[in-house]
Amino acid sequence: MKKLLLSAFAMLLALTAGAQNFQASKCDVKLDVQKATVVKSDAKKAPAKSSVAENQRFVGYYNTDDCDGYVGATGLTGNNPVAALLSAKDLVPYYGAKIVGIRFNLGEGCSASNVFVKNVTTNGIDDLVTVAQDLQSPAGEKNTGSWLTVMFDADKQFVLSDEYKNLLIGYTYNQTSSNYPVGVFSGAYGSLYMYANIPAAQGGSGEGWYDLGSDKGAVSVQLIAESDDFSPNAIIPFDFGKFNVAVGETKMVSVSLANLGTKFESLDFTTTLEGKTSKEQHVALDKDYGVGGTFTLNVPFEAASKPGKYNVTFTVTKVNGVANGASVTSAQGINNTLAQKLKKVAVVEELTGTKCGWCPRGHVAMHNLSEKYGDQFIGIAMHQFSKTDPMYITDYDLGLPGAPSAIVDRTTLGDPYYNMPAAVEAALANYPEATVSVSGQYNADSTQVEATATVTSLVSGQYEVAYMLVADGLTSKTSSWKQANYYSKTQGAFKSKSELPEDLQYLWDEPTSYNQVYNDVLIASSYSASKNHAEFDEFVENGVTTGNYTLTMPTKKALLKVLDKKKVSVVAVIIDPETGAIVNAGKALVGAGSTGIITVNNSANATVVARYAADGTKVSAPVKGLNILKMSDGTTRKVMVK
Repeated sequence: MKKLLLSAFAMLLALTAGAQNFQASKCDVKLDVQKATVVKSDAKKAPAKSSVAENQRFVGYYNTDDCDGYVGATGLTGNNPVAALLSAKDLVPYYGAKIVGIRFNLGEGCSASNVFVKNVTTNGIDDLVTVAQDLQSPAGEKNTGSWLTVMFDADKQFVLSDEYKNLLIGYTYNQTSSNYPVGVFSGAYGSLYMYANIPAAQGGSGEGWYDLGSDKGAVSVQLIAESDDFSPNAIIPFDFGKFNVAVGETKMVSVSLANLGTKFESLDFTTTLEGKTSKEQHVALDKDYGVGGTFTLNVPFEAASKPGKYNVTFTVTKVNGVANGASVTSAQGINNTLAQKLKKVAVVEELTGTKCGWCPRGHVAMHNLSEKYGDQFIGIAMHQFSKTDPMYITDYDLGLPGAPSAIVDRTTLGDPYYNMPAAVEAALANYPEATVSVSGQYNADSTQVEATATVTSLVSGQYEVAYMLVADGLTSKTSSWKQANYYSKTQGAFKSKSELPEDLQYLWDEPTSYNQVYNDVLIASSYSASKNHAEFDEFVENGVTTGNYTLTMPTKKALLKVLDKKKVSVVAVIIDPETGAIVNAGKALVGAGSTGIITVNNSANATVVARYAADGTKVSAPVKGLNILKMSDGTTRKVMVK
């Protein structure tokens, strides 16, 4: 098992805004005694299992007995409340069940003083349950712990319903200068929240809830739900959103499943498209996965008979050979059938910073992805961890949980090194509905970049287009540019160089603060206060639309001193207005012309056969403003004329 010491707080939560609208600010906490360490144990990981009763289920970031790590914040000694924040997706499968208790995993020999459940709403935080009780994890093998359970008295029990969409569940533990009390599980995902008083001098905002991120693992705390209606054979599928598939093809779509039954060996399912339900398909697993757990199933969905958006349904009909006993057996999605395949580019936006000691692995990950995927990968490194970082930028905030963390196409969140390779591969398997080429030109004094994006689309509709400038080759030998390095042999986080993956081993020989060359660095964008100010006309089905935006170069002297304007690129991303996901993107060096696919249906040699002004009036020559062009290949293009 691992002990992981929390070295810094990544984000401050303004919980009064409600869990759906957290306003987070980054926090550069300097706690000298909180040097991150990793201590490995020879103890073997226990197999996944569950100690749940037949009429009970566990509700948390995950719902098994797994726990393979322990964390501590040794610079914040005393009694510290910690919690998991459960969303509606975590809670919905258990609506109608009664919450009768709570359990959590506490490190060996550590103590806790109470447990709590809080309801987070747009109006603030309401205390639902608080039980003051002295709890002790028995002494045991180093790097281990125990699950402790507190059952609620009848007057504290409550029934889960749609009244509860976000719950903070947790406990208050005692932190010393050397213990690691908080159990976590690396096989699940979810932020660890701590209530603490961090003054502004340490980068905090006083007393409040702080998000410590999820890179240490999901905190091991769970509610205990009880119901006589729990079936021994019950699988709930979750809605799976929109997916693209080309006419005549089949798309494998990942569908998440929650096991509410007492075992899980097989399932049968059907899919419904255009009013037709498929034959039942059977999936046999390699073992009994037992009670609880969330699983992902790759489900084949055929394209519709012609291009368009279609509602589709996935239904789990049987579990372990008998009728599915779950209260919800079906999930919904949107089948976006396209006329053809277009080239996909994946965008990874990473939260990083010079003062983040674990961020070197993010630099390696972004380099590896660029080397592997070439022009099908665009990296955007957002230096938002510390205000002392010379590359610090606040144009837009994606709410990433600490550093290093990343998100691909604004859909799949995770660690840049451990999670992004698989996430990017999955993203590139999606066929986009549009492509974008982009170019950028400096103005006379190089203080601005005029960006032009040309979108070729298979569909019509109002999409969003945003612009960024990223720079490569940023480096300096001054102290503010040095990268913190927790992988260094002088740091003590690892016992030997061989413990590190091969591509990270060079960091062992670097000092705790070393000279790094920074690439993919975000230096400007069309965002301000997280709002995109670039406007773009509606897309035209099988047509081309062009837009422009003027980006302002940074003015920070420390950054400009090392910035090579020949290594600045302009990026344009297409954003789905319904989901907020990045559909596709393009990138080009400023001054180097446009890049990207700009044709559909082999229209490269098409000529203009008719031209119309924005009001629909036919014109014989270009007019200022929006021009609508009818092409000889039957497509339509929108072009802005200055």
